[in-house]
Amino acid sequence: MFNIHIRLFAGLGQEPAKQVRVLARFALAALAALAINHDAYSDSADEIFDRIVENWRWSHYWFGKTGIDDNVYVEGKQISALVFWTKNDSQPIRGLCSTDLSLCVAYSGAYLDPFERRMQITPNATPQQAFTSFVNRGFRDSSHILAVEGLSLADFQVQQRSVTLPALEPPASILRQEVSAEASREAERVKHLFGCWGIESETQPRGCGGSLVFAYYGEADPYWFVLRSCSTSCEFKGESVEMLRRGDHGWEVTSGGFVGSPTAEVERFKQRIEKAEMFRLRL
Repeated sequence: MFNIHIRLFAGLGQEPAKQVRVLARFALAALAALAINHDAYSDSADEIFDRIVENWRWSHYWFGKTGIDDNVYVEGKQISALVFWTKNDSQPIRGLCSTDLSLCVAYSGAYLDPFERRMQITPNATPQQAFTSFVNRGFRDSSHILAVEGLSLADFQVQQRSVTLPALEPPASILRQEVSAEASREAERVKHLFGCWGIESETQPRGCGGSLVFAYYGEADPYWFVLRSCSTSCEFKGESVEMLRRGDHGWEVTSGGFVGSPTAEVERFKQRIEKAEMFRLRL
């Protein structure tokens, strides 16, 4: 709330009617500024919750989880939640605490985060008390033993909201079939890293062929999912999945992003990638 202090000094030569008009203009300006500030704050909370929802949908589509237990996440259920987010982007964290879910969940980084941080809310604790505890413990949980350093309660904005748990449809990039301007160029650049035969082979083995299927991805996606299929005559026969990661110079291939087993996991990713196919290249 704005506190406005106006001193009218004698000797300014303003008539009473003019002074009233000046006061009125100050009051209107203050009310307008307050309205703008309130709208911006509300819009920010809406945007943060939309980003959290997109993180749920993206994680659910690709990894089969949202970060909220399946028996608690009920599509269409209205919950009360304390939405929180960092005030600047130097160390972005966004999330929510809800006693209706008995959970605080936080997502970090500039991109969608598949490794959410969780904290169960103890009975009788308020969302604000839970959030305070979550921040003070550095957002640690069983999967993140190292605390997030350098953040305190003063670094966050919070707002209590009534929100509805949405349907877990595919992420926006797949629904909208977004194609980045860089996609074709980047796919051609990394294509030679996904051959169906070893780099020691001077020529393509007889009868060996294959393809790469690239899935849709969005600007906030940290991974780009690619399915490689190689015929039985190839050195690397069968199917495998690569999760390209964003790097300083475009999309990068890492050893940790390769999925060749178990068969059930490769098959699950295969179905997801083919359903979200952007384009394919022949090997």
